[in-house]
Amino acid sequence: MKKYIFTLFALAVIGLSFFCSCNTDAEKTLYDMNKTEYAFASTLQKVEMLPTDGNQIIVPIYRNTTTGTSSIDITLETENGTDLFSLASTTATFEDGKATTDIIINYSDINVLAAGTVYKLTLSFAEENASPSNVNKIVVSAQRKLTFKQIGVGIFSSEFFGQSWEQPIEKAEEANVYRLPDVYYSDYPLVFSVDEAGNISMGDQETGYVHSTYGMVNVRFVQSKIEGKTYMFALKFYVSAGSFGTFVETIEFP
Repeated sequence: MKKYIFTLFALAVIGLSFFCSCNTDAEKTLYDMNKTEYAFASTLQKVEMLPTDGNQIIVPIYRNTTTGTSSIDITLETENGTDLFSLASTTATFEDGKATTDIIINYSDINVLAAGTVYKLTLSFAEENASPSNVNKIVVSAQRKLTFKQIGVGIFSSEFFGQSWEQPIEKAEEANVYRLPDVYYSDYPLVFSVDEAGNISMGDQETGYVHSTYGMVNVRFVQSKIEGKTYMFALKFYVSAGSFGTFVETIEFP
């Protein structure tokens, strides 16, 4: 039912664009009602990836007719050029009688996706095939969905802020992924994963600290070291204008 309503909404957007664009003013463009045109429902889609989703991300695409079959070429671009995602097919094919079809983005293994990282995937098709609404591009923000439970309280020491404090530690039920909630500021956790060999990985993350001049301060993983129950991270603290340098942040597990 939700998909049916969503389809009607997308068709309404395409259809209304035709009515708004076609008039008797000779200086405006008259659109060919017989031309098959396409559109995404919006410019942004957020997805939480699950171990049960078949390693697939589904993105719907719409056309302005249900008559006959048609197809359109789709392009996938990934942020930072990651090769973890690929299209199941570079062509979106519509069946006769249907105004919508699904684009499928595949990924090989959810466990290779960095914890806490939001992957930005951009789907697009040629602008000349777009409806007058011109939504020929959509950015898919994809992130692993994890279920965290607190496993204790440790001590976090920040070289960047020059302070130490008691820090709750959470672990995901689905993987060896840890989260330090509200570590620097409320609602901004620090998330990292540990593989079987003891190697730590961490995606770029916001700290919640907003610099008065340069805006949000982010951290980027450089390297790490584990000694017993002490995890040490070398993190680069940076803003859009540049970097404050690399600092060692430490969490002592209970």
